[in-house]
Amino acid sequence: MPWSLLRTPAFRALWVGRLFSWLGSGLAPLAIVFAAVDLGADAVDLGLVVVARSVPNIVLVLVGGALADRFSKRLVAIVSSWVSAGSLVAAAALMLTQSETLVSLAAVGAVNGAAAAFFGPATSALLRETVPDDRLRDATVLSRVGMNVGLVVGTAVGGAVVGTAGSGVALAVGAGVFAVAAVVFVRLPRGGARASGGTSVMSDLGSGLGFVWRTRWLASTAALAFTFQFAFAGGVQVVGPLVADQSFGRLLWGFAGAVQTLGLIAGAFWAGALRGRLRLWAACLGAAALALPLVLLSFAYGTDPVVFDPLHWFFWIALGLFAASVGLEIFTVPLDVVVQRQVPGAYLGRVFSCLTLASLAGVPVGEVTVGPLTELIGTPATLAALAGLVVAVAVAVALSSRVRRVDTGQEARVS
Repeated sequence: MPWSLLRTPAFRALWVGRLFSWLGSGLAPLAIVFAAVDLGADAVDLGLVVVARSVPNIVLVLVGGALADRFSKRLVAIVSSWVSAGSLVAAAALMLTQSETLVSLAAVGAVNGAAAAFFGPATSALLRETVPDDRLRDATVLSRVGMNVGLVVGTAVGGAVVGTAGSGVALAVGAGVFAVAAVVFVRLPRGGARASGGTSVMSDLGSGLGFVWRTRWLASTAALAFTFQFAFAGGVQVVGPLVADQSFGRLLWGFAGAVQTLGLIAGAFWAGALRGRLRLWAACLGAAALALPLVLLSFAYGTDPVVFDPLHWFFWIALGLFAASVGLEIFTVPLDVVVQRQVPGAYLGRVFSCLTLASLAGVPVGEVTVGPLTELIGTPATLAALAGLVVAVAVAVALSSRVRRVDTGQEARVS
């Protein structure tokens, strides 16, 4: 059973530390947003505060991967956790003393987002140093489950604390969560693989990008990760609420989001249960499951709630979102396992940072693109186009000879 891995001290330290970090990652953005609301922020101000956190995360994630490969991944995890904790302590102190401003709050968000950019690649690359090769799949499954549970619980706890004790206390709680993660990470093993031959961090960054580009199965799967997040952000996160408003309502849309989250947890366990039977090329087809909720949303848009039962649409769209989340994990878990097993240890941080960047970048691009596209061709056609794009890219990557060769071991330990 995967849970038996928690008896291994090194993996337990990594898993528990990451769990607390993901709790903080779910709690911190919510606390920062409501702190801005408490300061009288309007929609424009809130957007700037959110962007102040997300932009450093996207811009610095490649640098984070390069640092993880050049220096101690354990040290990067500890320092980034303390930086996250310190930024929230500062915000909480200013908030509780009524000295906070929107500018200082945005600065806190920027520091917090930058710390996350260094934390993610380092802790992902640490996985291979904490478990034997034959347990990498189980370790990846538990890591994905811990991440999803941490984000959900962190968001829920953040909402509860903000609602009962205020945003200042929520920021302090978030700081405490990150501090616990930093303390737990001290138990991680020292040492590990390092990058070779780089004269500087920027040189390491360039060699990492070159490695991913030359390793075509990595470049192809990164493109698929970008496409999935592009279509999800534009079709589900932007257009989805508009469809819900016209059909089954905002409350049920929230429940649909909860069902979607359950799909992430179920999908991770299912991918783990399939074990070696799930090849990477077949896993890539799992990403195509996003087409299901997109098509259903296109059908639901503009329908008359008197003629079409709103609960009917809610049921099918929620089921589609569940399937899309399962498909995402069916794609992500095998990909992470292959990366852990076949990428040289000295490149792991940079490879994970490139995959993370592909996913992160897809979100703002999708959010910005979908609006003009709906104005040009209409909402149903836009949703259908996004569904077709996801399916086309997933099939193309699955049929790629380089991706299929990974399953035969011919691309193993590329260099």
